[in-house]
Amino acid sequence: MFDLVTQGFKDASLKLKGQTRLTDENISPALDAIKRSLLDADVDLKVTKQFLENVRGKALDEVVQLKAKSGQKVSAGDHFIKTCHDELVDFLGGNQTEIIKNTKGPTVILLVGLQGAGKTTHAAKLAKLLAERHKMRPLLVAADVYRPAARDQLKILGDKINVPVFSLDTNDAVEIAEKGIEFARSEWLDLVIIDTAGRLAIDNNLMTELESIKAKVNPQNILLVIDSMIGQDAVRTASSFDQRLNLSGVILTKLDGDTRGGAALSVKKVTGKNILFVGTGESLEKLEEFRPDGMAGRILGMGDVVGLMDDFGKAIDVEKAEKSANRMMEGHFDFNDFLEMIGTIGKMGPIKDIIAKTPLAGQISEKDMDKVKDKDLTRKGAIVQSMTVQERETPDLLLIQKSQSARGRIARIAKGSAHSEKEVKDLVDQFMQMRQMMQMMSGMGLGGGGILSKIPGLGQLNQMANMAKMAKMMGGGGMPGGGMGGLANMFGGGGSPSMPGGMGGGLSSADLAEINRMKKRKKEEKLKKQKKR
Repeated sequence: MFDLVTQGFKDASLKLKGQTRLTDENISPALDAIKRSLLDADVDLKVTKQFLENVRGKALDEVVQLKAKSGQKVSAGDHFIKTCHDELVDFLGGNQTEIIKNTKGPTVILLVGLQGAGKTTHAAKLAKLLAERHKMRPLLVAADVYRPAARDQLKILGDKINVPVFSLDTNDAVEIAEKGIEFARSEWLDLVIIDTAGRLAIDNNLMTELESIKAKVNPQNILLVIDSMIGQDAVRTASSFDQRLNLSGVILTKLDGDTRGGAALSVKKVTGKNILFVGTGESLEKLEEFRPDGMAGRILGMGDVVGLMDDFGKAIDVEKAEKSANRMMEGHFDFNDFLEMIGTIGKMGPIKDIIAKTPLAGQISEKDMDKVKDKDLTRKGAIVQSMTVQERETPDLLLIQKSQSARGRIARIAKGSAHSEKEVKDLVDQFMQMRQMMQMMSGMGLGGGGILSKIPGLGQLNQMANMAKMAKMMGGGGMPGGGMGGLANMFGGGGSPSMPGGMGGGLSSADLAEINRMKKRKKEEKLKKQKKR
């Protein structure tokens, strides 16, 4: 969603490459690149000017320390990007804010906005989010009495998330809102979300009704639901609602679409109101608490690790993840695990969004990012699903191209999945490289509090990885499936005897030994289960 802005900051950083200090002369071209990208992204002109002035002042006022305390060198460009990051966080709202909770009685959230902004859907999304994250007990109140089927829609959504919906057979929205809060008190519910009517444009009748509801129920939170794809009109709409209702925050929707990001960057500075939540998809779990520092990191290509782990937490089954981690620790990693990984990634959202939240995002070119396609995951899944149970559990059966049996298997899988044999071979190759990487994860942040160590059970894999490394250093046979040869192949190095495209003919002794070990483990597991029975 912020592609234009992100590219502008990348261009600015390149213009400062090699500079040892920031001056008025060398900072101007960098600021010009940012200015163009902000305006192209539909950021308000006054906001753009203020942002650039603040960055210029802070970047030039501070002395760039070329060496940090850790001894790592810090370039002038790094200092400039850090200044931009801090300023972006401030423009996006500074510290993360939350809804205002009522200490006496249920917390009331009044959702307002134009027709078509997604108030009804986001009422359900918000109820689901606050119930799961903050353990609140919500009630949805259907106070949109004008749009046909609005109340029925809210009831259907409420049933999906197991949240009660209050409605009355009347067209008096004020009475519905008031009685809804009374019902919440009687049922000991601590959160009331009121869905109100909208209009195609702001008019006096709409505002008068909303003011009447506000006066009667005295909500702690009045949140404007606004479509980010309408650009600067979103900011003007927010200002108009704020003048009449005194908003407490904004829910920005459709940030997963083709929006250029201007509204998100402008709304706080123009209205003074924080973005509290962002809608990132159509399904009911696609609502996030807005984090200014995370969004600033994504805009600058620095990633949003906290947001990434949040997405991961929503997508995985913790119990399954624990079992999978234990299996990997014992040396198991087959196509069933691979298929489960694909499924998890698919649940986390568009692959580009996932990559944008990783710290590596800034190192990936726009050209390479364009090559990333969500349908590739579906295609890989189709190939694996065309394998037999034996092939999924024993991937080595598909390794050697010169083996008549393997060739036949690959041809059958290709035909069954409607893919070419080369695509099947490529997937097998990628799988084997991934299996080898599982034993080297400690060097990529698995241990020592890295990203992956946050995943239940996976922190234990660090011990296995270290043991594998020690065995390799001592010349003790290394890792199954070709060891470092396959890893070098993944980064453009030579082939591996046990990998497709390598030198081998039939199954190597290492392959046979690994298959035998897997069979032996399976027999032992079966015996253990039988004894328990």
